[in-house]
Amino acid sequence: MSIMLENTAEIRQRVSARHRLLGLGRAWLRLHRRSLLLLAPVLVVAGTIHAWGMATYPRWVDDPGTYLSQAWSVQYLLALSPYSYFYDHTPAGWLQIALWSVLTNGFNRHDSAIDFGNECMLIAKLVSCALIFALGRRAGLSRVGSAAGALLLALSPLALTYTRWTFLDNLVTPWLLLAFVLAYSPRRTIGAAMGAAAAFAMAALTKETALVLLPAFAYAMAQNLDRRNRPQVIVMAAFAGILLMALYPLFAIYKGELLPGQGHNSLLETAYWQLAGRQPSGSALDPGSPARSLVDSWFGLDPYLLVGGLVALPAALVARRLRPAALALVIQWLLLVRGGYVPYMHVITLLPWSALLLAGAAEQVGGTLRLAIERARGARQAAAGACAVALAVVWAPALWPMMTVREPPPLRSATAWVADNVPRDKVLVVHDAIWTDLVHYKGFSPRPIIAYKLDTDPAVVSALERIDYLVVPNWYYDSPDAARYPTLLEARKHAVVEIAFGAGDNGVRVYRVSDFWKP
Repeated sequence: MSIMLENTAEIRQRVSARHRLLGLGRAWLRLHRRSLLLLAPVLVVAGTIHAWGMATYPRWVDDPGTYLSQAWSVQYLLALSPYSYFYDHTPAGWLQIALWSVLTNGFNRHDSAIDFGNECMLIAKLVSCALIFALGRRAGLSRVGSAAGALLLALSPLALTYTRWTFLDNLVTPWLLLAFVLAYSPRRTIGAAMGAAAAFAMAALTKETALVLLPAFAYAMAQNLDRRNRPQVIVMAAFAGILLMALYPLFAIYKGELLPGQGHNSLLETAYWQLAGRQPSGSALDPGSPARSLVDSWFGLDPYLLVGGLVALPAALVARRLRPAALALVIQWLLLVRGGYVPYMHVITLLPWSALLLAGAAEQVGGTLRLAIERARGARQAAAGACAVALAVVWAPALWPMMTVREPPPLRSATAWVADNVPRDKVLVVHDAIWTDLVHYKGFSPRPIIAYKLDTDPAVVSALERIDYLVVPNWYYDSPDAARYPTLLEARKHAVVEIAFGAGDNGVRVYRVSDFWKP
């Protein structure tokens, strides 16, 4: 009898807890229903624009293939890389990709690893747009203004190009935005502060370059501190962030790879190389520098969002809650003029802040207009919405070709030909983007060798006895950096072209290497 009473009480508790959760959920939906009704179509537009044509545009580049091969390695080899992990980036980015694949059978649901990467980037884009909306609301923007900020990120041709690539920076963006959203929590609780610090730490563990935005994040946190619990919030937030970040050096210590030494990789040695050992890109203010060339290529895709973000800075500074976002944008632009190394995908870190500030500045102009014109109700919202609509019209001619490219990337075509015509036991030197396809989907064994590993990985160099085929884009042989691939260049001297796909730098020739040449 007592057991029955206990079971009945337990059932009642569960039912009561379920009712409480449902009640909280209904209350939350009632409170945010207007925002959700506006955000839903924005996300539909963002998802449609991003997904339509992502399989054929943009071209396949190196880094997405590298990160996908590492995610594949985590899932199937239980290792951070199919080669020796040398701390080139913090690993949380491809760990997230691997986790999504484990949970959804990701690599096996697609015909190509790049397609799975595209899916991951689509999810990251939608989450980023939703978080820009949330951050805009917490920074004082109207619902329409916040939606305009999300649409600016969704519709920019520059953003569409770079957010489709499987770059770690695209996984950093939602973590950074989440950190700022939680930093502006209206309840100002210790839990929200700890969550904000943990989200920022996750951004840094996804890609270490997120750490440069620590001043902007700290500024946002400081703006929202409550005098009643300020010391506790600061201590607990710092504890949460530092504890999570400490996992990375602790991992290196556990492996005996924190300090430089013979016969192993080193976290500190690689960090020094990242900060001071890489070839400088020069200043974007220097017309002849690689940094300027990179910025010009961004402007060639879309100058409006980047310039708009800069123009919006003074107006955005009027709004106190937008100042941390303005600081984040200023920091990222300063990195382009300091003269150090600038990564190809650096623009991704400029895009969300530019979109948010441009929408915020439009609202500030609209607010000024309302003061100047009597009864101009809704002027703020109208100005932000008009800004987004105007840019959408300007961007439409550039977006359409990006969504309607029909021809498959040359590397995809080359992969299909190799799978149909090359025996599985041949030794292939390949581009990063097709490595996972040839290993996971096509079953090549021994595993192909990623081109840049030929002369940089001691394990590859010591085991290399022959090379049978070369499958890399044409630019590998003709670029200013071609000297980085001496074995590849030498192999091509002893090879003949079997077939070619595409033309120019991004075209691919499949070379068959002579049996009489040995590396």
